[in-house]
Amino acid sequence: MVSKVSAREILDDKEAILALDQSGSFKDELAFSENLKKAIRNVKAFDLPEKVKVGRHTIRYDKANKVVFAGMGGSAIAGDIVKDWAEGEAQVPMETIRSYHLPAYTDNDTLVFLISYSGNTEETLSCMLDAVKKGCKMISISSDGALQRVAQALGLPLIGLPKMAAARVSFPYLFAPLPYLLAKVRVLSADKVEKEMSEATYMIGKLTREYAIEAPYEENFAKQAAFQIFGTVPVIYSYCKHRSVGLRFKTQINENCKLPARCDIFPELDHNEIMGWEASKQIIKHYTLVLLRGPEEPREVKTRIEVLKEKFFKKARSVMEINTQGKTALARIFSLLFTADMISLYLSVLHRRDPVASQTFQILKYEVTERLHTLKRLEQQILKFVKS
Repeated sequence: MVSKVSAREILDDKEAILALDQSGSFKDELAFSENLKKAIRNVKAFDLPEKVKVGRHTIRYDKANKVVFAGMGGSAIAGDIVKDWAEGEAQVPMETIRSYHLPAYTDNDTLVFLISYSGNTEETLSCMLDAVKKGCKMISISSDGALQRVAQALGLPLIGLPKMAAARVSFPYLFAPLPYLLAKVRVLSADKVEKEMSEATYMIGKLTREYAIEAPYEENFAKQAAFQIFGTVPVIYSYCKHRSVGLRFKTQINENCKLPARCDIFPELDHNEIMGWEASKQIIKHYTLVLLRGPEEPREVKTRIEVLKEKFFKKARSVMEINTQGKTALARIFSLLFTADMISLYLSVLHRRDPVASQTFQILKYEVTERLHTLKRLEQQILKFVKS
């Protein structure tokens, strides 16, 4: 068994970290700020067409009264972040769909972002088939695969992505097109998008230096937090404004570390999840509670958290608070998200895991997608609309 001392030491061993990280996740993640700048330049240079003819539908990109983000996993989280950030301003409903079909309400006034890093996500292709049939306003975001092929064949707007270690580290490229394109269809304020993206980029640049592999443990919060979580099940709670970051943190631990994790949100968890903390200390002692905090919390939520910390949460192995940084809402969200990403990567190092390598995804791909020929069937169905 690895001792706590040797586990701590590896966090400052750059060669050992890079030897584990065969796909380059650390390199891609620590390039977050620079990649965000590149992605912003790319979307600013992107020309959204006035209209596109697909089948019997003429799709017009002037405005939208509903927005849907269709994607799975690391691709879908970009839509979640936009929704949490913009829901106080956007005058239209926004929803992220993680499934095979679009909601019944979607129509030709709905803007559907089809987001798949690989381009071969069968659920996203299935949603695209729905969107084509309904004449929705479609914008695809992908690096390759079937989604890219059918978008190009239909003449639909397509944002290309560079090849990276995995969808989750390509987040800057997945996210950046969304607010700028939403501004073009008058869902978001262009001035607000520009201001907040600039501040968010600056904040990530600052944190990149603080969380770099070269930054020693004593000065590196991400390393310290990973060490504190090591050997426990992380339970991540946040106020609802940061629900998407809590979900991102959970899934980053799942994917990068191959570990179970939980997440929930205030104030909803006060009405159900909190009852689980009445369990015996023998169970709760295996948890590390991670609280994502920020100035958006109303007084009622702050007070409840303090009461729960005193009465129940102290049964956990440890309690950790991560506070937002930044002047704007998006900067604060990104500060939490990037911190969570880096904690999960350092936690993968402590568990001696390659953040990308996974047998589970390969098994699922073979046993379901390839065996059922799902992608090929969906691609053929969509391409029928090229000539119709």
